[in-house]
Amino acid sequence: MSAAHAASIVVVLSESGHVHQEFAQTFSNQVLRSQPGMQISVIEVAQLAANALSEASLVVGVGSRAAAALLALESTPPLLLSMLPRESFERLRGQRTRVGAVFIDQPPARYISLIRLALPELERVGMLSSRDSQDGVARLMQAAREQHLRGHNELIADESDIMPALQKLFPDGGVLLATPDSSIFNAHTLPGILLGAFRRKVPVIGFSAAYVSAGAVLSLYSSPEQLASQCADIARNLLNGSTALPAQYPRQFSIGINDRVARSLGLNLDSSTALRERLEKLERQP
Repeated sequence: MSAAHAASIVVVLSESGHVHQEFAQTFSNQVLRSQPGMQISVIEVAQLAANALSEASLVVGVGSRAAAALLALESTPPLLLSMLPRESFERLRGQRTRVGAVFIDQPPARYISLIRLALPELERVGMLSSRDSQDGVARLMQAAREQHLRGHNELIADESDIMPALQKLFPDGGVLLATPDSSIFNAHTLPGILLGAFRRKVPVIGFSAAYVSAGAVLSLYSSPEQLASQCADIARNLLNGSTALPAQYPRQFSIGINDRVARSLGLNLDSSTALRERLEKLERQP
């Protein structure tokens, strides 16, 4: 895609909340910095019409709802999706080509390395999966084995399975690694999961900043600005003639800590800055 033929970029948001707006603002600012004449339109998925995309050189879908709506269209310009889990991306994409992504979830090895750095005394990592998230949990289990941790998973078919699964996962402690599977971890189930883990003295590691506020000890996540920045890099490369439309894990990440919950569990954690710097240093090693 050359700059001469790059008529416009359309950003399609799953919803109008501030998280999606932050993504759109950061993405637009960064693309316009290097392509000041670029026309960038931002719409919500409810406003989506196939003809609105016909002149676009690139369409950016933000969130799972936007991704599903865009991939349901018979044809689109090249698509770049973000703020959705890898499993959702792979399921929705099917056999479509010219579709890239920056996932919301982190590389499996990064989650496990954080556990190693922050909670070195814990050797058992428990996970909950549905049929839709089994592949992702299998990758996490493999990463745990590679770093000499004992990974255990319980399959959840119904919300009523969650509490018995926690009891089976943690007979004598460990750490619960939450995954972006909304059939298990959602606004309805999360308070019970966090409370059940706390009562068993099991720290929870989340995948968004909201998890720390809700009661997770740690959260490893990429902010909307960090995801948007990576998407802007891909967009700039496309506008400058690249044909690569990759599917990538986030490069940049943040770590959040709930000090109150950590103290209640008797955990003495390094600061979020120190953990992030140690994790970044570890990832730079060959």
